[in-house]
Amino acid sequence: MKKTILGAITVFVFLCTFSACKTDSNNACATEFDQLSLLSNIGNNIILPNYQKLAKEADDLDAAASNFATTPTVANLTTLRNILQATWTTWQTASIFEFGPAETEELRLYMNNFPVFVTRLNDAISSGSYDLTTETYSYTRGFPALDYLLYGAASSDNDLINLYSTAPDATNRKQYLKDVTALIKQKTTAVYDAWKTDGANYLNTFTSTEGVANGKPISNLVNQLNQSYELFKNNKLGTPISAKTGYVPLLPENVEAYYSRQSIALALAAIKANKAVFQGFSNGTNGVGLDDYLTATNASKGSEPLHTVIENQYNATINALENLQPNTLHDAINNNLNDVKAAYAAAQNQVVNLKTDMPSALCISITYIDNVDDGD
Repeated sequence: MKKTILGAITVFVFLCTFSACKTDSNNACATEFDQLSLLSNIGNNIILPNYQKLAKEADDLDAAASNFATTPTVANLTTLRNILQATWTTWQTASIFEFGPAETEELRLYMNNFPVFVTRLNDAISSGSYDLTTETYSYTRGFPALDYLLYGAASSDNDLINLYSTAPDATNRKQYLKDVTALIKQKTTAVYDAWKTDGANYLNTFTSTEGVANGKPISNLVNQLNQSYELFKNNKLGTPISAKTGYVPLLPENVEAYYSRQSIALALAAIKANKAVFQGFSNGTNGVGLDDYLTATNASKGSEPLHTVIENQYNATINALENLQPNTLHDAINNNLNDVKAAYAAAQNQVVNLKTDMPSALCISITYIDNVDDGD
């Protein structure tokens, strides 16, 4: 059932009523918590370094793709694959921050729509006519396209090398590969340049603006932490097992990184990054995070502090994913479905904590376009 605007307003008013979301001096959200310390830690120690790392790796990826296109050897293919996996892993953290410059560049749409549309991709290569910036090719670009181009286009490494060297459409294929990596580089560089202090310095905007109203940095952060979590839960786990249609039909081919079989590793990177942002954790240091903000509001759930409940559920989800290894997610769906269901259930159990309880405690409204069937 679709949520109506009136229903959404009613729910928010209800939540605010019972969590003291008021404008007077008794406002439970009006703590002495230093919002700018949180924003400074997240912005300087998590967001900016991750965008810097992503931009550097995207540059390396583009250079490696050009080198492989010039000299298609197994050694160069291996190098390119390794850089792809490193960049794709870094993306799992950077993907959380789809506001400001990333929203302007529509970074998520360009980087990681999966599963790849193989027929459309191959048709583009055959014709040599395509525009990767258009919606038509939104599922034939980014990391999933590279996953197919570098792992799934042939049954062996030697056969894949032939596609880039002796096949009739080898020239077109090499150009397509380079166009994909060039677009990744372009988009990530644009976002990093907009954040860095010697660029457009969005970092200053993010770290110097207090408040919890819609569009404020903390509101953007909480909203995008939630949306990123929902994409993790649904796209990486729920869709491949058809969780919302009674687990029928199973769609293991719809996992992320289907061809390189890195789905579990990427899912773990994503959930650990989400947890790290919540805790303000970076480079081995537990800095100021949303957990500290919740502590300042004395938010609780049952007999436990809310931040403890959230952290425990993150850990439960991480443990459930780790239990799937050493299988690939594709194989686990086919052979150990109950374990995948358990991982999805653990992820699902976090939704109310993050999407209802935390925003209510902080008097932040969830404003991104909701998935009306996410079960919260």
